[in-house]
Amino acid sequence: MDRYDRQKRVRQIGPAGQAKLQQATILIVGVGGLGSYAAAALARAGVKRLILVDPDVVSLTNLQRQALFTEDDCLHRRFKVAAAKDHLREINNTVEVMAIPSPLTTDIIVDNQFDLCLDCLDNYGARDLLNQLAIKYNFDYLFASCAGSYGNVMAVSPREHPCLNCVFPNLDDLKQADCGLIGVNTALLPLIAGMQVSLALHYLVDRATIDFDHLITYDNWSMAANKFKVNKRTDCPSCQEDRPTVSQQADSQQLRMLCGENAFYIRLSLPIELTAWVAYLKHAGLLKGSSPLFVHFSWHQRPVSLFRNGKLIMYDLPDRKNADQQLASLTKLAQSLTKEGKS
Repeated sequence: MDRYDRQKRVRQIGPAGQAKLQQATILIVGVGGLGSYAAAALARAGVKRLILVDPDVVSLTNLQRQALFTEDDCLHRRFKVAAAKDHLREINNTVEVMAIPSPLTTDIIVDNQFDLCLDCLDNYGARDLLNQLAIKYNFDYLFASCAGSYGNVMAVSPREHPCLNCVFPNLDDLKQADCGLIGVNTALLPLIAGMQVSLALHYLVDRATIDFDHLITYDNWSMAANKFKVNKRTDCPSCQEDRPTVSQQADSQQLRMLCGENAFYIRLSLPIELTAWVAYLKHAGLLKGSSPLFVHFSWHQRPVSLFRNGKLIMYDLPDRKNADQQLASLTKLAQSLTKEGKS
C-alpha cells in the first residue's frame, strides 16, 4: 500500500505534488495550539523535515487545545518541542524532526535552511520579529492566529506583498497586550491550523497561484468566514524601509519575561563551552539532558536551559526578583567555567 495514495488522488497534488512535499522542510515557530495541530498534519502529509521552535514546557492548561500533548507530558514538564518530536515519530517515523527549545531569534533563521515558515505564535511581539526577519532574509511565511472564537490566516511574502504591519497598522498596540491571557474555543484551533496547513500544501505544490494579499478570517461561533484583500502600505514602517535593522528584542542581553509564562530569557555575553557545562552538571547530579545545541539542567530546584550561543532560559520563577537572583548565581557559574576552560 502507498501511504500517500489518497493524497496523490487529489487533482491539484498528484504524484508530482507529493514528490515536492516529500522534499520540503518546514519551520514551525510556536508548538502550542496551532503548531501542534499543524505539525501533526504536515507529518501525516509526508513532508521531509520539520523544525520545531518553542521555549515552553507542557502544562495542564495546554491540554484543552494542544493536540499532540498528553497528561504524562504535563506531569514530567517536558519541553513541547521534545514531546512533539516523540509523538510525531509515532505518527510518521519517516519525517525528520528537529526540536529547538528556544524563543525565536535571528540565529535560528540564519542557521537553518527551510522552504516555508509557519507562524504559530501566540504573541505579536514575536510575530513582529518574525516579520522583520522575513523582510531582511527574504523568506515567505504563513501567519495564523486565534483568540476567543475568531481566527486569521494569511500567506505573507513581505518584500513584494503586504507584510504583517501592513495588515495590522496597530501592531504596536497589539504587542502591548501580548501577555494578557486570552481564552480560545477548543474547536477553533484545528480549523485555523487546517487552513494554515492547506495553504502550506498549496504553497509547496504550486507557489505561483498563492494569494499573498488576502487575509482569511473565520468565526467558529457564528460560522462566518470572510476573505479581505490587503494592500501593501506605502507608509509601512516595516517593509518600506530598505532592509530594516532587525529588532534585537529576542537577542537581548537584558533579562525579559517570556510572554504568558513564569520563564525568563537573556543572552549571556560570556563564551559558552557546553562540554564543560555538561561535565560539571553531570558531576553535580543536576544534568537533565543535553545535545550539541543546548544543555538542560536543574538549578536551585528550577529548570534551566542554556544554548551554545549564550541563550539562557530560566523556568518556574514567580517574579523578576527571583529571576535576578537565579541569573546572578548562574552568571557566577558561567564565569567560573569560562576561567577553567581557559586554564
